[in-house]
Amino acid sequence: MGHFRIFGSSAYCHVTKDAQKKLESKAELGIFLGYTDIAHNCWVYLPTNQRTVVRRNLKFDEQKAMRVSLERELQL
Repeated sequence: MGHFRIFGSSAYCHVTKDAQKKLESKAELGIFLGYTDIAHNCWVYLPTNQRTVVRRNLKFDEQKAMRVSLERELQL
């Protein structure tokens, strides 16, 4: 079950060298929305562009999502 990810968690998308400009970051912050029908592809919302895209190479920050979820439960 370690391959399932938390919906709504922060996901860092790899930006290809073609799309990068000089001195720009190699990753773009997005929000994980779910999985596609094609294996290894995920839906990600990019707040900077305000659009939803399909990405394959992602790094997840699930610890942050868990902390936020626990804080919400404690407030209720």
